[in-house]
Amino acid sequence: MKAKFLIIIALLMLFISGAYAYIGYSGNEVLSSHYMTDQKWSDNVCMGCHLSTKEEVNNSFHVQQDMAEWSSLMGQGVLLSNMDKETWLKTYGPLHPGGGILEEYGADVDCMVCHEQKGLYSYQARIESISSGNISSAKDAAIEQASKEAQKNPLYVASYALNVLTPLPIVTEIHDDVYGAPTKEQCGNTCHQNEAATSAVTWMAENSSEYDVHSNVNCVECHETEEHQIGRRIPLDSTHEDYVEVKSCDSEGCHAGISHGSIVDAHLETIECETCHIPMLPGGNLTGETPISSFSWENGVLEETYHEANFTPTLAWSKGIYNEKLPVMASKDEEGVKLKAFNLISGVWWDEGLNQDVLSNPDNSSSLGNPISPSVVKAADSNGDGKVTSSEMRSYDGNLDNIPDYPNAILRHVDLLYQVNHNIVSKDVGMADPLKCNDCHGVSASGSLHANWTLLGYDKDPAETTPPTNFSAKEISVTIPGQKPVEVEREPVL
Repeated sequence: MKAKFLIIIALLMLFISGAYAYIGYSGNEVLSSHYMTDQKWSDNVCMGCHLSTKEEVNNSFHVQQDMAEWSSLMGQGVLLSNMDKETWLKTYGPLHPGGGILEEYGADVDCMVCHEQKGLYSYQARIESISSGNISSAKDAAIEQASKEAQKNPLYVASYALNVLTPLPIVTEIHDDVYGAPTKEQCGNTCHQNEAATSAVTWMAENSSEYDVHSNVNCVECHETEEHQIGRRIPLDSTHEDYVEVKSCDSEGCHAGISHGSIVDAHLETIECETCHIPMLPGGNLTGETPISSFSWENGVLEETYHEANFTPTLAWSKGIYNEKLPVMASKDEEGVKLKAFNLISGVWWDEGLNQDVLSNPDNSSSLGNPISPSVVKAADSNGDGKVTSSEMRSYDGNLDNIPDYPNAILRHVDLLYQVNHNIVSKDVGMADPLKCNDCHGVSASGSLHANWTLLGYDKDPAETTPPTNFSAKEISVTIPGQKPVEVEREPVL
């Protein structure tokens, strides 16, 4: 009878704790694996609560890296598919969470890069380990200090020492203290810190709230996540169908129902909200990165210029981004285009001239073409003066077979559009007030940097009238459903 009672009690404990929450140490299963403090995934333990997580993560964008072919053109001078493995690992390896392409090097998915909650994850240690080729040890290097701190947790130590079934409430108490939802700081200060160079984001700046009205909004509030697919702007030519798009500004719970008045509301059919709400971008070294203005591989070495002072973004027509096309300006007459804010970065590189569209329209074609490796360009400098001419590039014979390797070589000068989606301003927050009608239209907009009508495909301001309209007199009203009514001061009744 007593034995049956003990069995019932044991089964009850198992039920309460959750059959899948078992983290007892049996001599084979290291307890810390459940808290990810030894950076190992346990099918026996983790799979209990996170049944499909490993598969989700392995199939997610962050692991599969559906990256644009042109993304390496600025930093490496070649298309992504033409980068050698060693260069790819040093450049993009630290930005990869593990698994996928890194799995062959012994690097499983590193959950802690997004989820470690103590602020002790050493992203720099991970970068150094991967860049040095010691990829399989990168996870341990990054989490070494955090692991030591986590294992000082009294509940952790007690649970480990008990060497028995640990109830679910204790699991949760320990687990959430070590391993929780990703924060804005984790996203911005690690994998996405390099985006300051292309889009001038301020999320790493201590005074980010002075530049961006959304500085206190966690990334995942807009980049909603479903089964570890984090919301993003999906490339128009992506072959993946299960990606999640980033929330739009007028989504429920954000700015649904806002009206700026009939005139402005009509513009929203062809203009993105960011177009008016990113009137200025910060230049200089505000976040450890200075926004790039141009890059050139003309002489086989990378030459860059930067926005040292605050600058206005370029307004351009766009349908979205492509993986297999350069991000150049679309025509206003293309179906589905909208006006959007960009950091326009001028790029210069040599192309083999094999693509007819590139040959006939080198500076405006969206074709990826066939970029010539910078090392080859540098070798083509036959007189060693540091300047590579068209004659030198077209007569270069690297394999010494007396036949020029690139007889049709052409130097491309392309304005590349890097999307700007952050640094959103309001009337009270930001570097400048949101754009109003007269910032782009009317007599007061003459000489304005905000709207280059020729660049946008117009002969003149499309709103120009005779006599010229003074748009500065127009007010933009905003109505927010459910907003607090305006308070009226009244004299006391008595």
